[in-house]
Amino acid sequence: MSDQNIVVKKSIHSVDETMDKFEAIVKEKGLMVVARVNHQKAAQANDLELNEAQVLIFGNPKAGTLLMQKNIQAALDLPMRVAVYTDDNKDVYISYRKPASLAESYDLGELPVLGAMAEALDKLTSAASS
Repeated sequence: MSDQNIVVKKSIHSVDETMDKFEAIVKEKGLMVVARVNHQKAAQANDLELNEAQVLIFGNPKAGTLLMQKNIQAALDLPMRVAVYTDDNKDVYISYRKPASLAESYDLGELPVLGAMAEALDKLTSAASS
């Protein structure tokens, strides 16, 4: 199933290596890391199976606040999230929701910050996955 609002890039690294790289880059850029969630470990702790899957929740309050000022419901999708996971073939992917889709979901209109967020996410995820 494909979602036009989700960007998916294949990584040449393992899940841990990709996420470690991504988290390090995010911190280096001065962005705030809120949490790193390991969904596979949570599943295993509950006697369930799941392919490797981690999510990093991170952001820049200067950007996210502008969106929430237009519509506080945007807080449902902020801070931003990036997922790194394996598929059934053990290929590793990094993905994120396109910031422009937030404008659609929350009727934010044209905000320059959305373009800046999209550009930053593209560069950060490309650096982590290559």
